[in-house]
Amino acid sequence: MRKCSHGPAAQPKGFTLIELLVVIAIIAVLIALLLPAVQAAREAARRAQCVNNLKQLALACHNYESANGTFPMGRNAQNYLPVGGGASQGYHDGWGQFGALLQFTEQNGLYNAINIQLGPYQARNSTFCGVGITTLWCPSDGTINGLRFFETSAGWDGTTIGITYGSYGGMMGTCFPYGNNPAQFAAMNGMFPDCGNPSWMGGPSQSPVRIQGVTDGTSNTILFGEHAHGKYSQVGCGPGGGCDYEGAAWWADSDYSDGSMTSYYPINPKFPVTWGGDACDQANVGSAFGTAASSYHSGGANFAFADGSVKFLKDSISTWNASVVGRDSNCLPVIQNVAGGTQGVYQSLTTRAGSEVVSSDQY
Repeated sequence: MRKCSHGPAAQPKGFTLIELLVVIAIIAVLIALLLPAVQAAREAARRAQCVNNLKQLALACHNYESANGTFPMGRNAQNYLPVGGGASQGYHDGWGQFGALLQFTEQNGLYNAINIQLGPYQARNSTFCGVGITTLWCPSDGTINGLRFFETSAGWDGTTIGITYGSYGGMMGTCFPYGNNPAQFAAMNGMFPDCGNPSWMGGPSQSPVRIQGVTDGTSNTILFGEHAHGKYSQVGCGPGGGCDYEGAAWWADSDYSDGSMTSYYPINPKFPVTWGGDACDQANVGSAFGTAASSYHSGGANFAFADGSVKFLKDSISTWNASVVGRDSNCLPVIQNVAGGTQGVYQSLTTRAGSEVVSSDQY
């Protein structure tokens, strides 16, 4: 008969402190390796949604054109009349192209509730400007989601209005029509020229664009572009203050820094502005940036073209020589395009009838 051994019981083996630290270090390294890939995947998804938003806006424009014979009106002015009658409060910002496109972007209820004959910032329309429209928000423009700004007397009648924002702008062309310069108004050559009231604007108005007026070809003409609202807070302040980024990128109207943009400045311009490097540049960075294309997508921005396609244009796309040839009365630089200077590929893509020859391998 075998005898049982009564030696000491075997002790279970555990992890030593060094082994635990090695495992933690390995996990940390794996996370560090995977995190950029996860972030890149998320940004790719956000960028894809941004492309889809611009695609929907471009298609809505063509549906509008089919129904009305022109593309939507860009910047314009409406006569603001007080509730119950009385004297006019003057011509102020009218509904822009995004308001006109509501009925073609599955926002029929909102469009039908608006009195389109009255300005967007009048008391009887005051609730609609505060409605956030996700189609107008780029997911990478993180500060815009659900953001609402309340401005007193926004309607020039004492009304406090809640206002929401957009990440996109309709292309006015190569000119920055600031300071009521008639020559600059006449030079607006994009898909959404200024259609403002001449007595208010000080310059000649243009009519909404017809499809037959796009003689450069719809595949070579930009319709919409990105201008990220979130970047206003980074650059919208001059040396004397004046941080007006809360009053920019409003979706309801197509003023220069709201629903409209130009190619006067390059994509994602670097600030402070260094055209001349003086106090004039520093004081007007908000106005300048408000008209420029910008985005949070690395290396460029998305643009919808008049043929319905959406393309990503890099920051490195050629632009004109923006040497200062003078200053206007508003302290903004007058660059060579006003005097007929040579423009780059970017500017050529923003004109509707400039007779420029641009091939896809140039951008």
